[in-house]
Amino acid sequence: MFEVISPQETGKWQEALKRVEGLDLHYQLEYCRLFAETGIPELFLYREGDRYVVYPYIKRPINQIPGINNKLKGELYDITTPYGFGGPAASPEGDEKFRDDFYRCFSQYCRENKIITEFIRFHPLLENHRLWDKQVSLTRVSSNVYVDLTLSEEDLWANYEYNNRKNIKKACREGLEVLLEEEPKHFEEFLTIYYHTMDRNKAGRFYYFPREFYEKLHRDLKGSFLYAHTLKDGKIVSTELLLFNKQYIHSFLGGTLKDYYSYHPNNILKHEVIKWARAKGIKYFILGGGYKDGDGIFRYKRSFSRNGVVDFYVGKKIYDPETVQWLELLRASSKRTQDENYFPPYRR
Repeated sequence: MFEVISPQETGKWQEALKRVEGLDLHYQLEYCRLFAETGIPELFLYREGDRYVVYPYIKRPINQIPGINNKLKGELYDITTPYGFGGPAASPEGDEKFRDDFYRCFSQYCRENKIITEFIRFHPLLENHRLWDKQVSLTRVSSNVYVDLTLSEEDLWANYEYNNRKNIKKACREGLEVLLEEEPKHFEEFLTIYYHTMDRNKAGRFYYFPREFYEKLHRDLKGSFLYAHTLKDGKIVSTELLLFNKQYIHSFLGGTLKDYYSYHPNNILKHEVIKWARAKGIKYFILGGGYKDGDGIFRYKRSFSRNGVVDFYVGKKIYDPETVQWLELLRASSKRTQDENYFPPYRR
């Protein structure tokens, strides 16, 4: 038996998530709504006796894609997990037959509702990719770094790399201070530093979230976000927006003023966030990865947790190969940068 829960059914969505323990905030309706401009959030709830699968995703209309919108006669859709981590989560995990039954049911729903592809960013600590390796095509994308906040303060500090410990001590000697706020009191400073950082790194358009995005986040995720700012002589020089629930905290968005790199303001910022989250009873701090394994960003993040590296997987599934091929041909003449690994291919 299954049920598809809409974003208007807030209570049902919350009740469904109670069926599986240890879920991240990416499964919450309020988080999924942050990315609803590209489509409609849905939660697929599957049940066999006392076994459940919960699976939130964004259902996106394909007829809004430039170059395709005037070629389609009817509605077509694809689905993707919201930015971050997610994917089908089961409780209990059950046997292979239970998992096959779920995906058989879900696949039928997709085909009947004109959903032609599915893209999943699996959760690296839930490791739910293990459950669905027979049902979707899995690809290991990168390594992610996490900090185990259940360790003692002494063990956490010992798990930092030597240079990181040295840089944190230097930041303290230079008089840097960290301000932690569960309100957007210094939002303008955050936004200025963040946009400057994105410009410097030549980030893609996706990362330039509009003000309406933050207004929605501040309103709907109140009590689940944290702003961390490092100050030098009273001036904010490094800043970060973090999202959290009872189990996990994530580095979400942030930036640092280039002229202050030598003071290591982000090292002391993350160190203070780790102490704050541990005191709050949160179990894991997920720092993410780099652009590729072993690059400077990855090495920096790993300096906070030498033993906290896990694999990050994505899942891909095509429900209508002929239509996918036809749509890809429609966009074959596009001048956009082509990434052969991008999925679905017609959204390159």
